[in-house]
Amino acid sequence: MKKMVLCISFFVAFLVLFGSLDSFVSKASAETHTYDGKSPYYNNCANSAVTKKSVKINANGASANLELKFSTTCKTAWAKITLSRPAKSDGEATALVVRNTDNKQFSCASPGGNGEINKGQTTCYTPMVYDLDPRKAQAVGYWPYTAGETGWY
Repeated sequence: MKKMVLCISFFVAFLVLFGSLDSFVSKASAETHTYDGKSPYYNNCANSAVTKKSVKINANGASANLELKFSTTCKTAWAKITLSRPAKSDGEATALVVRNTDNKQFSCASPGGNGEINKGQTTCYTPMVYDLDPRKAQAVGYWPYTAGETGWY
């Protein structure tokens, strides 16, 4: 009987400290999908690419076109940024793709992307995130002292 009372006491103490078993079991975690973090050229996903959202970023008398690309075949999204002139320095611009359901994000410099825009270059793209409803993705672009973002798709 004493052992049962002791076990119940420990269980009640656990619930008081942690609220419930739900807070211990149902922690949110990042989603994992086959195409997450892969290059858009993986499995030819880029072959069915369409631009779902875009925005122009202006800086220093030049512009950049930020696009949220979507593969109709792979159901994935990625960001692409294209400068109107070659970059003047290394790391001058980059883009991010962000998924709303778990905040998973990749930049051009992430494995699967083609690297941030360096001197003489004009474009970069990010790896993909799976983007089938209810998930939505957004592109964010960074250029010296300014940024832009597309809407969600």
